Amino acid sequence: MSSALKIALCHVCFLIAGILPLAAQSEPTDDKREAAGRSAWFACLSKPEGLENPVKMLAGEQVTELELPEFMASEAVKIPADGILRIVRVVPDPADPKKTKYLILAEAKIPESVREALVILDPLPEPEGDLLFRTKVQDLAKFKGGDRLFINLSDTNIGVKIGDTAVAVPVKQAAIYASPNLANPANMPIIYRFYHPEQKKWKLLTATTVVITPTRREICVFNNGSRIGKIKKHGILFPVPQPQP
Repeated sequence: MSSALKIALCHVCFLIAGILPLAAQSEPTDDKREAAGRSAWFACLSKPEGLENPVKMLAGEQVTELELPEFMASEAVKIPADGILRIVRVVPDPADPKKTKYLILAEAKIPESVREALVILDPLPEPEGDLLFRTKVQDLAKFKGGDRLFINLSDTNIGVKIGDTAVAVPVKQAAIYASPNLANPANMPIIYRFYHPEQKKWKLLTATTVVITPTRREICVFNNGSRIGKIKKHGILFPVPQPQP
């Protein structure tokens, strides 16, 4: 074998040795990314009259059923590639009764950066065409076991005090009470206040005692009531997923 041929074969072997490990490394990375996925949960503040439950969920081209429980978040749904989740009503297409048409009752766009999202369904005072709900998307990245998440959809500021910790929840914003590391569940007093827009002072909304435990998370949504100075409070239980055996 000539020297030139030996050198050429060595070059080929070197290239093969360099390429194969890179290809082998790329596959697990892709699998891991696919397995991680993105998830969303739905919480319905109240259900308009005539709303079917379970509702129909449209993600991409796939339609599935989703139960909207009372005072709890729904089961998790996979966020599609385009990030858009819709609650729809399936009806025959007037132009062709053999086909189906989707009436959009609610629509949420999940930002690409959000891995875990809560979608709040807030009924519109009056339907806007087929649309029954406005939606609020909340990133759950920092929402850990034992925490309390406060979401203010009202037109006034909300103040919460848990034990000695004060939490400000400005208009149209959210805030988290970060639970201390507790070995056992603990009872804590909690006070809710709101700023009255006409009387220009803070007023008591409600006061009670809550149990802080690392095995569950809870969400409280504040919304406008039927008149100025009236605030509605809606509690949502959001369990902590248990590790798989």
